Amino acid sequence: MKKAYKIALIVTAVLIVLVLALAVAVSPVTKNYVEKHDRELLGRSIRMERLRINIFTGRLRVEGLRIGGTNDSTVFFALDSFDMRLRLLPLLSNRVEVKHLHFTAPDVKVYQQGNAFSFDDILGRFMTTDTTAVAEEPSEPWEIGLYDIRIRRGRLFYKDLELNATWGLNDIDLQIPGVYFGGEKTDVGAVLNFAEGGSLATSVAYDIASSEFDIGLKLKDMTLAGMLPYFRQSLDIGGVAGRLSADIRLRGDTEHLLSLRTEGTASLAGFSLVDMQQRPVAGVDTLGVQLAEGDLGKMRFRFDRLYVGGFSLLTELTPGGDNLSALIKPSPETPAAPTAPEEHAPKTVSGPGPTLQIADLEIAGGRVTLRDLTMERPFEYAVTDIRMRSRGFDPSKRNRLEIDARMQRTGQAKLRWEGTLDDMNNQNITLWLSNLDLRDFSPYCEHFTAYPLTRGNLTFRSQNVIRNRYLDGTNHLDVFEPRVDKKRKDLKPEMNIPLKLGLYVLKDKTGHVKMDLPVGGDLDSPEFSYRKIVLKAIGNVLLKVVTAPFSFLSGSRDNLEYIPLDAAQYAFTSEQYASFDQIAQLLKEKPEMQVALTQRINLSRALPAQAANVLRLAYHNSLAAADPAGQRPRLSMLEYEKLQQTDIRTPAVEAFADSLLTAQGRPVQGLSPDAKALALYRGQALGQLRRMMASRDKALAEYMFSTHGIQPPAFRLQPMDSLALAAYTGRNRYTIALGVDGETLEIGEQQPENAGAVESVSGTARSDGTERANGAENAASPGSGHATGSAASPGSANGAGSAGAAGSPALPADNLPDATDTAPAAGGASPAETTETAPPAGTPPVGQRQE
Repeated sequence: MKKAYKIALIVTAVLIVLVLALAVAVSPVTKNYVEKHDRELLGRSIRMERLRINIFTGRLRVEGLRIGGTNDSTVFFALDSFDMRLRLLPLLSNRVEVKHLHFTAPDVKVYQQGNAFSFDDILGRFMTTDTTAVAEEPSEPWEIGLYDIRIRRGRLFYKDLELNATWGLNDIDLQIPGVYFGGEKTDVGAVLNFAEGGSLATSVAYDIASSEFDIGLKLKDMTLAGMLPYFRQSLDIGGVAGRLSADIRLRGDTEHLLSLRTEGTASLAGFSLVDMQQRPVAGVDTLGVQLAEGDLGKMRFRFDRLYVGGFSLLTELTPGGDNLSALIKPSPETPAAPTAPEEHAPKTVSGPGPTLQIADLEIAGGRVTLRDLTMERPFEYAVTDIRMRSRGFDPSKRNRLEIDARMQRTGQAKLRWEGTLDDMNNQNITLWLSNLDLRDFSPYCEHFTAYPLTRGNLTFRSQNVIRNRYLDGTNHLDVFEPRVDKKRKDLKPEMNIPLKLGLYVLKDKTGHVKMDLPVGGDLDSPEFSYRKIVLKAIGNVLLKVVTAPFSFLSGSRDNLEYIPLDAAQYAFTSEQYASFDQIAQLLKEKPEMQVALTQRINLSRALPAQAANVLRLAYHNSLAAADPAGQRPRLSMLEYEKLQQTDIRTPAVEAFADSLLTAQGRPVQGLSPDAKALALYRGQALGQLRRMMASRDKALAEYMFSTHGIQPPAFRLQPMDSLALAAYTGRNRYTIALGVDGETLEIGEQQPENAGAVESVSGTARSDGTERANGAENAASPGSGHATGSAASPGSANGAGSAGAAGSPALPADNLPDATDTAPAAGGASPAETTETAPPAGTPPVGQRQE
């Protein structure tokens, strides 16, 4: 008995020694074996600073682990320490219980080359290619429980060698309370605490038999700052911030992942995005989403509510583009793949498109700031308190959406949209802008017209209906008390229009400027530009009112561009008086406006005719001198009109002219009757024409004052200078110039005598892809107007109207009489007398209305 006891004791001692020896040796032996056979085990180099295995407690600890990369050129995986505790007794009952798994400072580097990854060789080593079916005896299922899983100070680095794109995660901290796999059904729960704050709780239920899964994700206050590397893969941004929370449930089966069904809520708080200059670009105070149904298989997404509160956006236009486009990184250029020959596959009928429904869509407290740095003076405008609401939003159906906003200083905006997103070819958009302060838009006004806006409030209503890609719109503008400063001479505006004068004429008695601007065009035309069409239409309206102000104010189609004259007339006609009355009425309605009339006479045409009149009268006087009574009775109107009909080509008149020329020792051979009259009476005819011009001006000034009480500076007569008068070859007329606050424009063009009338300009804009306004093609541009007092230079005074009688070129300036010689006699002078005689009997004096 003692011997058996002794043997048992010895065996026990030996076993204890062996176990102790094994416990002591297992760590270095295992470490040495793994490092020596690393290529056989993993195909990579494996190095460890320390390996400890406790066979009694089931604890494994590894320190300083390093696994090399491909060809050992880099380190694929590094780990400061790994600590695991395995309970040994549950192994006897087919249960694996790991009390804890702790990873400290794991560092993984992954490289990608095309479709290959740097760990493909490791996966390939453990993937079996033996497909021979092996009969396995049924066994009891194992239960696996992993508890207290922690990762501290983890790091993941990824680089795409082809795209030269890198991203990574630093300071990865994860904490999973437990993961449990048991039987055919598996429930996994995990809680991850992120280093930057926030947590992720997961619950996974999986049925192996049916392959169905049910995943719950609860994300709480995950900060987006750590996601900056992901954003920078496609955006050039300086930073991102915000807290993301979600409570989502995913259901489906592993055999049909595309039939995934989801529901839940998500929210984003305090989101902000800044550019590389650390300027805020976009932000959202609160974003909330309630997803009632999401079905990837049926592509159906139904939201109960989508809410955005306190969003902000900065849009900045620069000569090089805009700030939003600058945030997007250009996609890397990849070489084009060789095109394979086309194979005519059978056509397949596509199924129904995705379905999107939002029961309640709301935006509140929005702010959009627009900066335009493309002009001489920067423009900045803020639209605040943006509110939007839509119920039952469905892109496949007709929707109604309304947006309200508050403008920068004063005013409000309202936008109403009716249409479907699935059919952008047919839309209805209405915009209201009320009480906008126009001073904010002065940079645009200066850019397009060179006039700074100093005052005014705008109310604007626009409705645009799109039918089959064709726009039919109307715009109503109502501006109250618009005022502009003096035109800037240092700018070259895109539109040369007399804005100050046009606004003054447009303004009614109550201070309102109202315009109706229809707009139309083909949206597919590359020349179509809504902004340019509207601006062109506004410019045409302004051009019309300054080139045809009388027609605009009276509402009549008849426009007073100038007042026709007869160079030899000594009394105004009823039609001319009506024009003068129309001018007087304009000045009464527009007291701040000035009107200047310039009398323009074509001397190259008028002088031969007046010289012929003088010749007729001289011939008549020669006959009267032969009267035995020796008296020359005053001509009556009938006698004077009869005298005008005398043909100077008759032998008697020609003989009279020849006798006078011969007496002066001047040749008569080869001269026409008109040339003879000019040779004899050029000086007298010119003097009479000038005296008649001065007499008409004086009579007109007296009429405007005595009849309408209008005098300078509201109404003035601006005579032409000698050079301009000698060079003028246009029509005989009074031209009209309008002026307001130092800005003067002559209405109507100074056209040659036989040129056609200028077509009036319509204030509408209808475009079929081109920026065209009715009548605008033939209308005089604003730049063609002439300031009061200016006249055509001799170099420009030619054209079709310069053709006069033979031998009657434009009169030299030195042939004009002096100013003292042109003073008219009181009451005017008869245009047919060679001396200062009274007009024919019964003729009303100039300035007295002739009925």
